[in-house]
Amino acid sequence: MKDPQRRQRRRRTTMIAAAGAAAIACAVAGTAIVVPAIATPLAGGESRHTSADLGRDVLPDDDGWGSYHGVTRPDGIETVAAGTTGGAAAADDEVHAVDTWAELRDALSGGNGADQAAARASTTPRVIYVTGPIDAFEAADGTTTTCEDIASQVTVPGTGAPFSMDDYIAHFDPSGPWGRAEPSGPLEDARLAAQAAQAAQTQQHVGSNVTIVGVSDDARIMGANLRVRGAHNVILRNLTFSDAYDCFPQWDPADGATGNWNSAYDNVSLWTATSVWVDHSTFDDGDHPAESLPEVFGRKFEVHDGLLDITHGSDLVTVSWNKFLHHDKTMLIGSSDSRVLDRGQHRVTLHHNYWEDIGQRAPRVRFGDVHVYNNYYRQTEAGIFNYYWGAGIESSVVAENNAVQLAPGVAAGRITSVFKGTMLRATGTRVNGHEIDVVGAYNETATTPLSPAARWTPADVYPYELHPNRAVPHVVPANAGAGVLLSELPRSLG
Repeated sequence: MKDPQRRQRRRRTTMIAAAGAAAIACAVAGTAIVVPAIATPLAGGESRHTSADLGRDVLPDDDGWGSYHGVTRPDGIETVAAGTTGGAAAADDEVHAVDTWAELRDALSGGNGADQAAARASTTPRVIYVTGPIDAFEAADGTTTTCEDIASQVTVPGTGAPFSMDDYIAHFDPSGPWGRAEPSGPLEDARLAAQAAQAAQTQQHVGSNVTIVGVSDDARIMGANLRVRGAHNVILRNLTFSDAYDCFPQWDPADGATGNWNSAYDNVSLWTATSVWVDHSTFDDGDHPAESLPEVFGRKFEVHDGLLDITHGSDLVTVSWNKFLHHDKTMLIGSSDSRVLDRGQHRVTLHHNYWEDIGQRAPRVRFGDVHVYNNYYRQTEAGIFNYYWGAGIESSVVAENNAVQLAPGVAAGRITSVFKGTMLRATGTRVNGHEIDVVGAYNETATTPLSPAARWTPADVYPYELHPNRAVPHVVPANAGAGVLLSELPRSLG
């Protein structure tokens, strides 16, 4: 199967302007609802939030787990968190404006050459303004690298031939001589080498004390896996993260009853990261939405992993006012059931996010104390939908005043799914215009009922204000996603 050619520049997309104000009147069933002020960041009576310099903004106190001051133990190493300020303390010479992949990588690594070890280990406060569309497949000379270009860099051991996914697919076809054994041998070794070559081109580490913020309607990072690994105090705002496309996904015949294709890259990965704020950004699959992917071996040829995954003991994260669009496995919180050192980690707040036509993991949680409030989940069709809230091992999710619009024929009991979890407290969930006990709906057909409880109470950790659930479908889509916040470059860069 040939991988599609990638465009050098995608079409510019302008986001819908927000209509947030100190109070918002919403017409619902003929009744005007006055919505309380959106405390952060849409306040002050303006139709769009305007900041002289978004790059110096910090996460306000008491805005979810990301604002927490106290102990965290990523990978079992005790550190003390002090809220999320990103690169607000950056010196003037560590403030950058970028609109190419090479410029972004150099800004994060502290010099020319995009040294990934330097970028990952850096603790120097930095502010990076993205001023236009950036394509991670763009080479240093401005040309676009294709999947075929990357494959041609790899030779299949023992043959001298360049690697090809067509050859890989033909060789490991489960209906052929290879059967259903796990892929191994020269072609699998070559696929791994090609995947490593792609990572060298499209994967970028983000160090500690960094803010990356978009300052134009087309501030978009395409084809990249941005990885915040082993870092703390990071802010990502007002950006579109699009299409972390894996040229060389792996066939796993033992994944499920009929096998699956698995990909290596998330749009954004938080990996042993702490004190992170992801705000007013849009996550999507760009030129390769889920419905466009072909079937190979009877399974979707999946070229994406997560949109925003929070794993490997990442902790103290606030995810606010984002859009997650047209993707299958959207947000995984937690790595594996066996990673017990993550107990006490994976504390995440998700509020005022908009999820449209996604498949699952919104979120799926292992071990964490996760707060999910005032989010809006919308299906325009049943499509790839599986579930929204996944209760994984030793997780404790508190879901409050969320709104869900299910497609015709989709039952409310499918909103929740269980993966060795035992509890999930959901209150005030409005489904298709009616308040429903979604845990009770799940339990009606469950072999093992889920307890409608939680081991923690969010108000004991931070104060917050809930919008009425019937206002959520009006407030959230209008104010979430990239392009809502307005900002200007500092004069030193303008």
